[in-house]
Amino acid sequence: MKVLYHPDFPKDVLRFTEQYGAISPKLEVRFRSEVDDALIRIKSAPTAAGHFLNTGSTIVTDVRRRNLSSFPHFVLYGLHGELLIFGALIPSASDPLTWLARFSNPG
Repeated sequence: MKVLYHPDFPKDVLRFTEQYGAISPKLEVRFRSEVDDALIRIKSAPTAAGHFLNTGSTIVTDVRRRNLSSFPHFVLYGLHGELLIFGALIPSASDPLTWLARFSNPG
């Protein structure tokens, strides 16, 4: 399976990691560890690692979300055949539909 990262995905991870680091260095390490664990789980079993994206009116089956267990964020990723695309790390309160544009230009 080929894995791609949207060019803004690493920036998302860095931005939120730094925000947690400003609160506490231990919190920063915990957050980054949880993000890394989510990426490992997604890569090892992309079809079982997350939930389909539900827009309210339709379910988008080629875009999924993997919730972080201890932090209010999720990883938005796409699965297209043998292509796995990490699109965004999003705060749970955000509307994931606003981030779908990243999948039209994955990088």
